[in-house]
Amino acid sequence: MRQLGLPSLLILTIAVCAGVAHSQQIDSSFADLSVPGNWSLAKQFSPGNAGTDVFYDTATGSLLLIRQQAGLRKVADIAKFFSGPSAGNRDAASAMSEGTFVLPVPYTERAAKELGKGSKPPKMWDLKDGDGNALWFYVSQLFEDYRVKDVGGASQVSEQFQPVRVVKAEQAAVPGGAVLLFEVETEKPANDAALKRFHMPAAFKDQKLRYGWVQFAPGGIAAGQGVLSVGYAVASNSPLTIEEVAKQVAAAKIKQL
Repeated sequence: MRQLGLPSLLILTIAVCAGVAHSQQIDSSFADLSVPGNWSLAKQFSPGNAGTDVFYDTATGSLLLIRQQAGLRKVADIAKFFSGPSAGNRDAASAMSEGTFVLPVPYTERAAKELGKGSKPPKMWDLKDGDGNALWFYVSQLFEDYRVKDVGGASQVSEQFQPVRVVKAEQAAVPGGAVLLFEVETEKPANDAALKRFHMPAAFKDQKLRYGWVQFAPGGIAAGQGVLSVGYAVASNSPLTIEEVAKQVAAAKIKQL
């Protein structure tokens, strides 16, 4: 569990489903790189994500968010999993959400109002605010609910995340710098209510989701330069791998802001 809060970072979030055929050159305000899919600008998904370029592939349900990041984040949290794969881990889902798939502001504001009244907040797919929003879909499948407990006579609210399986967590050298890799997979398929609310492709039914996060430090971790951070979410049967994402990110043309 972690306390409420929104990170300030440069994120490149990719959600790519199975069946992507070709790589398309994506030119954003922050970096240019080649990513499998057929991308279109999707500003309708970006409220509450100021300074973010959002791209979407309507055929596959793939999502791409590009933001800015000053340095590596969640290093200590990711390093806890360097020893190898593990299952049933909620801390890993929390780290992935905090780093890439942040809870949307409209939802956290609604939840805060309900908690203030002593009511249980709705699920993300119960709100019409997120209707057809693919970003909300991916966020909702990592998040479980809010927990309230009494601490010294005062109520303390925290976020509870779904248990996930840690697939990969490691630091590696790549051409032009170094990467911090982190990948998890949900333990159960996406729920039908979320698939319907967020208008996800039919191919998502009965599919688990795999989330990854690649942070690329040009010149190496100690170079002190800005970091290009890439998060992605795919159906578990997607051919896209974290190694391929790392390769593309390391080859990206990073733009000066």
